[in-house]
Amino acid sequence: MNGACLCGRVAVRVPGRPGYLNACNCALCWKLGALWGYYDPATVIVGGEVRSYRREDVAENHITADACPTCGTTINWSPLDPALGRMGVNMRLFDPASLRGLEVRYENGRDDEHPPVYREATSFENMVV
Repeated sequence: MNGACLCGRVAVRVPGRPGYLNACNCALCWKLGALWGYYDPATVIVGGEVRSYRREDVAENHITADACPTCGTTINWSPLDPALGRMGVNMRLFDPASLRGLEVRYENGRDDEHPPVYREATSFENMVV
């Protein structure tokens, strides 16, 4: 399956449909707005430039999240420890028709965060709007 970000500068190829789609609600996934499919990292091809983000709001971070630096579309998350053996690919990059019929699981990742994280904007005083 082939997919791409909104502007088309980042393309992704996966070997096929994932076993299911995961709508996680941890702070990272919630803010990224992604719908994850999981793959062996060796089977995923990402073409184009991505910008990586590593969480700063948790004591132990296990992944980096990649996005297109032009349009901001979330591309994937990758494990910091390759022993994890899987990566998450944002299935919203692909034609919705190709995902039809897949189970959507709603993982409660928010409860796995100790303490649960929800960061609100603290001030707009120094921001240009």
